[in-house]
Amino acid sequence: MIILDTNILWDVTPDSSTADLLRALKAANIQVAVPWVVLEELASHRTLPYVEAHAKAASAINELRRHVPWSGGAPSLDQVNTERHRGHWRNMYQQMVEVIEPDVELLQTALFRESNILAPCKRVGGQKGDKTGSRDAAIWLTAVGYARDHEDEKVYFVSANTKDFGDGTDYPEPMKSDLAGIEDRFFHLTSLDDVVERFAAPAEIDSEFLPALLAREETIELLRDALSEYLPTFASRGDAALLNRGLSYTRLGDDEGAGEVGSAFAWLNPPSLTFEGISDVTAHRIGGHDWYMATVLLFASGFVMLTGPNFTPAANALEARVLVTQDKTGVRPSVLRCKRPRVLTTEEVSRVPTTWTNWQPDPDAPFPLNRLPRHASDKTGSLSQPESSIVLLTVMAGMAIDAFLSRKRAK
Repeated sequence: MIILDTNILWDVTPDSSTADLLRALKAANIQVAVPWVVLEELASHRTLPYVEAHAKAASAINELRRHVPWSGGAPSLDQVNTERHRGHWRNMYQQMVEVIEPDVELLQTALFRESNILAPCKRVGGQKGDKTGSRDAAIWLTAVGYARDHEDEKVYFVSANTKDFGDGTDYPEPMKSDLAGIEDRFFHLTSLDDVVERFAAPAEIDSEFLPALLAREETIELLRDALSEYLPTFASRGDAALLNRGLSYTRLGDDEGAGEVGSAFAWLNPPSLTFEGISDVTAHRIGGHDWYMATVLLFASGFVMLTGPNFTPAANALEARVLVTQDKTGVRPSVLRCKRPRVLTTEEVSRVPTTWTNWQPDPDAPFPLNRLPRHASDKTGSLSQPESSIVLLTVMAGMAIDAFLSRKRAK
């Protein structure tokens, strides 16, 4: 088990190389965790600047209202929502690490140590200064407690806070006594570089291995499952599709509308994925296997749902940071992160498979959508009647919304 202190993750963002490493270790079944106290410190670190910025924005809007003589002349601002903000960041970090929950006795011991200024706690500001360090004590005791509760595991405690925790060579009391009996399987590291040296040594890159692997149909299918969040279909969104028109697309086809870009509700059915290329390739030896990380470009193509009884052949591009290995169990791809789907460039449109580009919509075709062109229905299947009914209701509502917005614009 690798247990991280707050300072190791202080400036980590979801798209950083550190985040990639942590996800890689997790994908390789190497446990990485943080004490609950660390998770809350990280969430507060992200939330407090939001609270301050919100207060400044509210003050600026109030000042603006003083100078606007008519009603509604200044923008409105939602109430500050700290719990939602904290929840967002908790979830973000928990995608990279596990969380070790403390028990009541551990927290009581941490507070006792602060009250009595027992290491790693201390007093700041001289003899009459404030006592501090209960959170440090809770972090330390969580790591030590985990080691005691899991006698068959080695524990690697990683902290750059050498001022309070030391560098692993010697400890003051009672920290020294905390380690009695577990010294041979409790290791104190002071940086993620030490973690990389132990668990993720650089490996030689085979330039042909990854492109060949990612071009396989079975690998594409695994990636499609992993990327389902970024390939929303109406079936997965249900009635909420109408309220989430945010799927960027480029229209395909041979008519005058080909190449237009827009925003759709969702894919009608799961789109086809095509591997287009890789960049920024690295390789590490983790858990006895070579793990490749690369930025992968994929094209998604199929039919997107538009407002009104309408759907159109379209495509978009996904750029995902992918972790891939291959062992006796087969290919194991994991998506570390992915950018929102984007529209295609003119040059990229020419590289989309032609499966979808030779279809022309029939303006007299009835709705619901159970009369797709043969090459589409054979590949994706048509909607069942219950789903078609939901689609029809949704589209009718979409038409009403479009009509309302058109009247508003006309005024």
